[in-house]
Parts: sequence; structure tokens; C-alpha cells
Amino acid sequence: MLLLKSLFCFTGSDNRHRFIAIHLSCYFLFAIVSSILSSNGLLSFLVLCLFASTSTLSTKRRLNDIPLKANWLITYTCSFLIAGLIIIMSDHSSSYWLLLFPLAISTLLMTYKSEKNNHIFGYDGDIDLTGYIKQGSYQDQLRIEPTFNQDDVAHSHTSLNKNNSSVYIQSEKTGKNPNVQPEGDIGEVIRLKLLNNKHAVLALTIFLFIAIILMMRTSDTSSFDNTENSISGKSEIAPETQSKQDFQHEVTLPDNFSLSISSFKGITVKWQGDETSEDFIWQQLTAQGDETCMAITYNNGKAIRTLNVIQTNNGDYLANFSPLDTKEIINNIAIRNSFTLCGYKFSLKGSQSILGKHSYYSNFITN
Repeated sequence: MLLLKSLFCFTGSDNRHRFIAIHLSCYFLFAIVSSILSSNGLLSFLVLCLFASTSTLSTKRRLNDIPLKANWLITYTCSFLIAGLIIIMSDHSSSYWLLLFPLAISTLLMTYKSEKNNHIFGYDGDIDLTGYIKQGSYQDQLRIEPTFNQDDVAHSHTSLNKNNSSVYIQSEKTGKNPNVQPEGDIGEVIRLKLLNNKHAVLALTIFLFIAIILMMRTSDTSSFDNTENSISGKSEIAPETQSKQDFQHEVTLPDNFSLSISSFKGITVKWQGDETSEDFIWQQLTAQGDETCMAITYNNGKAIRTLNVIQTNNGDYLANFSPLDTKEIINNIAIRNSFTLCGYKFSLKGSQSILGKHSYYSNFITN
């Protein structure tokens, strides 16, 4: 429970390991939970406030540990909140790339060395975490052996930190503290080289900005293409899928075309046509394609619009019609002399006799 309370401490300090662990956890959990709650804007906003406040408090403790000015706290908090609000409002997966901005600030703050050396689980503050440490592991170190030479004792002393978390033995001859971090700290080296080179900082910032924009545009383009294909029906597998539908009541008529009922109870006219490079020959929804496939036209001038006309892998043309037109199409095929579709003309001689004897189509023919 004390560890949980230490996450919301405002006056303590976090070392770099605890700091970056808290921030990475906040980014990851926010991305997961907000995607799950994407349909509920209020809950997503509350989740954002929770993780933003947790990481902000950790940032404040990190600034206490370095120390740095509070301007960094404002910059970080604003970047996380703005990125989170855009993610929630846009409801688009590409927006999650915006979390790279607060992550960049977190990474920079992580490079600073801790000025305090008495952290427990990466934390040092008003909340006492010494109870989580096994005292027996270093009890022997606390025992001072008796000696008769007090002059030798004066040359060394044992120092306990205020939380009794570790023992420091410091020699007057060397004057070295074993907890002081080495001068060649890798985080310090990288940060100082970057900050001392203004051109490198500018180039890195521009690169990060451009990378995020390109990632978002790529995701948006991919999503738009998928949406457009789903609306227009222009999918690579759509013709194959439609050609493998469970057509029912297929009947072949004398002029080498057939009628069948599609899965949504609409009429489908199938015939062998000339091969083309396009899978989708006509789409009513987008009004694109071969306009001669726009409608089936009977010899009396009556025309009924098609939903779409596709070509299957074996060259068959499939003209699909609305279920609302099923009865009218069957009646016209039964009583008319001919019809044209996609530039092909079909004779209807003998069609009434075939349809009238069929157990399914005969129910649609009116005398």
C-alpha cells in the first residue's frame, strides 16, 4: 500500500529507473485502455486524467531529484494531455504516434543523474518504504567489532543513511563515497553531446516531427483505401467471394445465360462474356464502370438498374439486382422477346415455358 501511495507523492524524488518505468507503463496502459473504451469518450477522458496525473507526479519527483526548473513539468503535462485528447477525439489508431512527443521528454529527463543516493525502490521521500527491505541481510554489517586501538578507530567510521537502507563505510585516506555515480555516465554523455550541439537538437526535433506526420498519413491513407474499397466493393477478393456465393435455384435458359437467386434473394444473371482487365465492370453505388451495364433493357424499352456487374476468374459475367426487382425481372424475362445487358443481346424465346415449370420461378409469373 505504501508503494502505491508513493506514486502520488508530490515532495519526494524518483531516480531514473523508477521514473522511466512509471512513464512507459502509463503510455502503454493508456494506449490499451483507451482503445478498449474508444466508444465511450467520458471514460477515455477519465483514463487519460489518471495516467497523466500519475506520470506528472513522477515528473515532479524526478525534477526534485535532478533538480530542474518547473517549466519541464508544464511542458511534459501539456504534451501528454494534448496527445491524449487528440487520440480520444480522433478515435483513430494513427493518433497514438503522438505519444512519441511526451516520450521524448521522458527520455531526456531520464538521462540526468540522481543527486540523491538514498532511494528505496527508486523513491526517496516522506513515505517510509524501509519496511519492504529485509533487515537481516545486512545485520552483520551493522556489528562493530571491539578494538583496543582507538587511534585506528578514528581513521574510519560507519555511516548509516536516514532510512537504514544501506551502510556506507568511508575512509578518511581516500575520501571516496561508493554511492557516487561515475563521471562517465552514459545518459549524461549522450544528453550533453546533444544539447551542446544545437544543430543536432534541431535535426532530431524535425526528424521526430516528420516521422510522426508520415506515420499518421500512411495509416490514414491505408484506412481510407480500405474504407473506399468496402464502400465501392473494389476489393481484390470481392469478385472471387461473390462468384463463390451460395446461389440457389439456378436455371439455364435457351440463349446461353442463366438465372439464380443470390444469398440476399436478388436475381443474378450469369453469362459467358469477353475477358476484361477489370474485375468490377459496373458499380451503381459509385456510378463507375461500363455504362452499358447500368441496366437490363427489354425489347419494349423497360429498363431495370443493376446493383453491380462483376467478372469472375473464369470469365463469367454476374449481374446482380436488388431483391425489390426480383418479381418484375422474372415476369419480363418470361413474357418479353429479348433484352440487352452490357452490350450483349439475349433472346428470350422459350423462357416462359422453362420458368413456368420451375418450382421456384413459377411463383413469380403472373398471367
